[in-house]
Amino acid sequence: MNKITISVVMPIYNVAPYLKQCLTSLQNQTYPKELTEIILVDDGSTDDSAAICQAFVQQNPHFTYLKQANAGQSAARNYGLTQAKGQYVLFLDSDDWFEPDLLKHLVSASAAGTKKLVEASFTWEFSDHQSFYQAPRCSDLAHFVVHAHVVPWNKLIDRQWLLKTKILFPEGRLYEDQDFFFKLMGNLKDISEVGISQASDIHYRQRGGSTIYTYSEKLTDIFWIYQDILQYYQKNDRFQKELEYRFTRNLLGNILLRQVRHFPQKAQKEYLLKLIFTFIQQNFPAWKHNPYLKERSAVNWYLKLTPNWLFKFIALH
Repeated sequence: MNKITISVVMPIYNVAPYLKQCLTSLQNQTYPKELTEIILVDDGSTDDSAAICQAFVQQNPHFTYLKQANAGQSAARNYGLTQAKGQYVLFLDSDDWFEPDLLKHLVSASAAGTKKLVEASFTWEFSDHQSFYQAPRCSDLAHFVVHAHVVPWNKLIDRQWLLKTKILFPEGRLYEDQDFFFKLMGNLKDISEVGISQASDIHYRQRGGSTIYTYSEKLTDIFWIYQDILQYYQKNDRFQKELEYRFTRNLLGNILLRQVRHFPQKAQKEYLLKLIFTFIQQNFPAWKHNPYLKERSAVNWYLKLTPNWLFKFIALH
């Protein structure tokens, strides 16, 4: 285990209020520093983020500071990946913080470096409460595709394997994490290539001003992302039911309930509703018969029993 090297790639953009806590938690990792490189990619910050990064780089030889003109989180991650040298790469976010044993636990779960990917448990940190995510132990890869968290920041990834897949984060798009995750899953052979870390070593900060809570015309990027993923899978029929379930669940759950229904203008809501139902009808006309809807959960109950007219009523009121 002690010979496995890790490259942590961290995009940074105007996160000065949170950055010291984040970088201090990386500085204090118990995993050997000589086996770790922390790559800080400043995506054109205009606050004090650059100065904070440079102070940590001066104190820590295994920290590297890179700067690029503002091009977005995806571009920063892709750039950092080109500079990484470790056996594994870990994409972390700069407004989160981490327990001292994060890297140690991830490497331990890699089974001496034999896993292609390791998923970590984590804690959502809200302003007034916490919520725990337990990384799922699945019997097969299809169930992992359904139940895993669709983000890169809780996953240790074999770097050479990732480079061979030629998968990058789509630049200039919202929901880039989903594009990256679902394409990556198509390059795994079976569940034996996936490791799980049960320790909740990542503290994922929920900020009210982050992109997910703010209306943007780029919300429509979700349809580009989903079409891009479906096109990626045209060459084989893997995960067809899994993609159907996850896409319809997200569109009718997270997108409709948490975002569309909170838009201030009715015209915005109606436009997005039309896109949602057109996409589902064209790609998943029989989604109500998806086998994963049989699993017992409040979300599945909502999806199965809600007719289309009620989805629309919920979104518009």
